[in-house]
Amino acid sequence: MARQVRSEATRRKILDAAIDVFGDVGYAAAAWGTIIERTGMTKGALYHHFDSKESLASAIIDEGSDTLLGAFRNVCGASSPALENMIPGTFTIANVVRLDKTARAAEQLTCALSGFNEAAASFCTGLVALMSAEAQRATVEGDLRSDLDPVELGESVVGSMFGTRLLSSLVRAEGRDEDLIGRTGRMWQLLLVGVVDEQQLAYFRQFLAREALRHAQPDASAVEAMVAEAT
Repeated sequence: MARQVRSEATRRKILDAAIDVFGDVGYAAAAWGTIIERTGMTKGALYHHFDSKESLASAIIDEGSDTLLGAFRNVCGASSPALENMIPGTFTIANVVRLDKTARAAEQLTCALSGFNEAAASFCTGLVALMSAEAQRATVEGDLRSDLDPVELGESVVGSMFGTRLLSSLVRAEGRDEDLIGRTGRMWQLLLVGVVDEQQLAYFRQFLAREALRHAQPDASAVEAMVAEAT
């Protein structure tokens, strides 16, 4: 048991070091030597747990995506209207990404490794499936236009979320402070016009405004609670 505890502690130390290095320089520029130096371990100790940089990145994606998907599921109450799950669900994901470093690293690595990494593909597929299921239910409930394909809508929402996060990161790198929550709200302002049943549009615009305000600046303890519930 003690050996297992030490092994888990070592693995955690490696993951935390890799998250910091990937966050500092990006996946492509991150070197084994830098990660080893950050951990203070030997190369052999690192290879005992992870046999490649991609396997290390995959472990981070798995852990972070579990947190993000869990946070989204926790928002989606079966008794709540589905569209009233989708909107706060995206704000919740945005805040967890903003304040939880593992979730943020998972999202960044998913973008960096998209197209050839199984963990990244699984994360995206899982998120689209959750979003599409809510979209299907929202269509049945009459809140979304009946001519929309729920899977295509789920893909569009997830794609918009990733694009919003990427754009926020890019403009911040240029010295402009662009709030991710504000961008998520503007994303929904545009989406609502195209996807919501016309008779429900005024209500969901008001609902969006309330949710954007509610998620604007949660403290770190609130997000820690989200993460704890998700895990």
